[in-house]
Amino acid sequence: MEHDDRKIISKSLERRQTMAIVALSLGGGLVATAVIPLFIDWLPYDYSVYVAGARLVRQGLNPHELLPYWYPLPIVLFTTMPWSFLPDTFAWAFAFIPLGLMHIHYGKKTVWWWLFFPLMVNVAYAQAESWLILPMLWLIEDRPIYSSFGSIALMFKPAYGVLLVPYRVWQWWQAGRKKDLAWLFGLTIFTMGSAFLVEPAWLSQFVMGVLRRHNDVTLGERNMTIWAFVARGGFWWLPLLLLLSVLFYLIFRLWKYEETRGGVLVALSLFFFPGGLHPVSTMMMMPFVKTRNEIVTMVIASWLCVGLDAAAGGFGGVYLILVLVALGLRWRRLQVEKGSF
Repeated sequence: MEHDDRKIISKSLERRQTMAIVALSLGGGLVATAVIPLFIDWLPYDYSVYVAGARLVRQGLNPHELLPYWYPLPIVLFTTMPWSFLPDTFAWAFAFIPLGLMHIHYGKKTVWWWLFFPLMVNVAYAQAESWLILPMLWLIEDRPIYSSFGSIALMFKPAYGVLLVPYRVWQWWQAGRKKDLAWLFGLTIFTMGSAFLVEPAWLSQFVMGVLRRHNDVTLGERNMTIWAFVARGGFWWLPLLLLLSVLFYLIFRLWKYEETRGGVLVALSLFFFPGGLHPVSTMMMMPFVKTRNEIVTMVIASWLCVGLDAAAGGFGGVYLILVLVALGLRWRRLQVEKGSF
């Protein structure tokens, strides 16, 4: 009985702590909205695209034709669409609120993540990746019900879940996890149905927008997939072969453990997705990193990549090193947990 009381108290404290973190994060975002425009008079680029696209949808126009825009309407309706009704200065709330929300998982260790170069870039451009860290965490850890919400959230940038989400759905089906499947099915029907009500042609518009993306001559400049190495050719085949050798070695070590397969699938999508991911995409490996020492290692590795990137003339492919570092740290922690070290 006493043990049950302690569990109830612990859960109550956890809920209060989460609510406090959310409240402080929202407050911090509002402060950023009021203060940062006093010193900076430009609108973060990615946020401007998100909001401009949402406003075009509100006007009945096709954002995929008018902008470099490839975000599917079913998730846009419930994410960037509400932000499009706010003044542009709320871009800074969009950028800074996720930094606070990260405390829900990492606690005080979150402060170390603020020094992670891809995260700093994410904040500067008000990109969506920081909002996807918790959904990715839910999927990697396969949290009941939360994973269903995570699957829908990753629809905003489908490349990150292109392997992981189908794998989780297959697992739920095999294990008979009807509640998770029901939540995912219900959320999918709700979001898809809402999108078709707003714009019946959204799916074809989205597909055509993604296809047009490959005509962008600037796409390869900061590309972070192996195809960027292939396009460069010559000397770049050597580091590519080295990166792939390390990748497949770590996959061989990690795949046999159920708890690490999610991160492996994310790493594979970052390496191979042909659409052209960018250095900030390495943030999707953050949920694979846990301890303070691991976070500090990732921070140091990120700044080493900055140096290599500069030496290579601005080649984003070097940031794939961060994916391998995250996998290596997870492999090391797994061995410690199992007493192999």
